[in-house]
Parts: sequence; C-alpha cells; structure tokens
Amino acid sequence: MAAKRISKSAIDWAAFAKRVPENQKPMYLQFKAKSDGYLRRVLAQPESMPALDWAYYSSRVSAPGMVDQFKKQLAALSIPYPEDKGVSSQIDAQAKEAEKKVTQFVSESKARIAGYEAELAKWEVVPAFDQMTMEEFRDHFPDLALDPVNRPTFWPHTPEAQQPDEPAAH
Repeated sequence: MAAKRISKSAIDWAAFAKRVPENQKPMYLQFKAKSDGYLRRVLAQPESMPALDWAYYSSRVSAPGMVDQFKKQLAALSIPYPEDKGVSSQIDAQAKEAEKKVTQFVSESKARIAGYEAELAKWEVVPAFDQMTMEEFRDHFPDLALDPVNRPTFWPHTPEAQQPDEPAAH
C-alpha cells in the first residue's frame, strides 16, 4: 500500500550507477544506502493512520462529553496539503526540453564519431613516415607532396621561399 505513495518518484539505480564516475562511487553508495534507509522507513509505515477507537476512550475518560467534543474537533480538523501551482508542469516541460537537447547532442555526437572513425580508417592505411617512399607520400598526401610538373617550387621548397602568384595581366 505504501508503494503507491512513492511509485512516481522511483529511481532507476542501475541507470544512475552507469553515469557515476569511478572516483565518486563511494559517495554514490553512501547516497544509495541513505535513500534505501528512507525508503524502508516509509514502507514500514501504514498508508493511512489507524482509526481511533472512540468507544474505548469513552469508557476510560470520566468527564462527560469530552470524548465527543474531541471526536467533533478531530472530524473538523483539515490539514491542507500544498497544491501544485504549475511548478511540476514547468519541471516536466524542462525535462522534455532537456531530453530533446540530449537526443540532438547524442545524434550529433554519433555523426562526429562516424566522421572520426572514417578519418581514423584513412590513417590506418597510411604507412609510417619513416618507411614511406616519395611516391607513397604523393599518393596519400597529394596536396603536400612536391609536384615539379604541375606545381614547381623553389629551393628550399618552404612556403616562405616561394614567389607570390603574379597577378593576371589586364
């Protein structure tokens, strides 16, 4: 019966544990133990208060009408429960917005990971630079390789030593 009271706030501890860094595991275990202790204490209590036995009190109290007066006062007693003024709907809206952002971030991250894996696959076929011939370097890095036919350069073949391109004649 008491489980109905806390079913909405149940925590997925397995999913929570996956997100906890290794250096924070002891703090997480302390937090979980404390939470479990609170949960056990709540579940040990009945869902509603036990009904009072007014006949028992009437037989024990000697003042006439006192038990009836207490019974009327208890029946009239109303303890207001704080009402939800839209805060939970705002929290739910923020949670949905955060879920959208997380989903978008995950999809963008998967796309970036796929690009990085493709780049890594390209680099895995490239031999080590100290074992590469000039032809292999030209095949793998055509934009960096010396090409005396199509792009002649001047010695020492550094960008600073090259002449700037001549502007076209008008």
